[in-house]
Amino acid sequence: MLGKTHIAVGIPAAYLIMQPKTLTEFAVATIGGSIGGVMADIDVHINTENRFAAKASLDALYGEMLAVAISFSFIIADYFADGNLIDGIVKHVILSMIGAIMLAALIVVGKMSEHRDRTHSLLAWALFTASVVMIEPHLGLAFAIGYGSHLFIDLFNKSPIRLLYPLKKGICFKLCYADRLGNELLLIVGVVIIIFYTTNSLFSLSEIVANLFK
Repeated sequence: MLGKTHIAVGIPAAYLIMQPKTLTEFAVATIGGSIGGVMADIDVHINTENRFAAKASLDALYGEMLAVAISFSFIIADYFADGNLIDGIVKHVILSMIGAIMLAALIVVGKMSEHRDRTHSLLAWALFTASVVMIEPHLGLAFAIGYGSHLFIDLFNKSPIRLLYPLKKGICFKLCYADRLGNELLLIVGVVIIIFYTTNSLFSLSEIVANLFK
């Protein structure tokens, strides 16, 4: 599936499972769901050999940029609203640093992988999640949900993923293409869930905005 769809699925998946009520909880679920939602595609390499390859590879890059932008927005909002996301990370700074180093190393390894290979596996899911858990446990849970949602919906594609890496055989259900109707439906459903959840949560968006100006 495309990058924006993985974000649109990762975030509501984190919302529905974690049930955030405070700004910090929303920040954690949104950051983890969005970053986790696109992390598996860190193995996509920019390819401009033809317009189809360029579209697919650039989409992954744009998805990663969007996830980073969303994450920074929520970090800043949480900070100015006196949230405790950053405090939770700094509280165990040594462990957080170890997790950050491990995450950086995994990203480097992922960058050197073929698409739908190592990073699209349960092993990668476990290792990436462990690194983020060390940075901040609740963020790690949201990340695990986002990453897991990526692997799950990619199984519906016609191209296999090496879910059981290091086993060589790939797995897929061959139900849809990554950039066609199935992708659009998941995107729409994900966005609808995000809108529905945020507007009906006990901690409304109006309260979030109000906290920014206290």
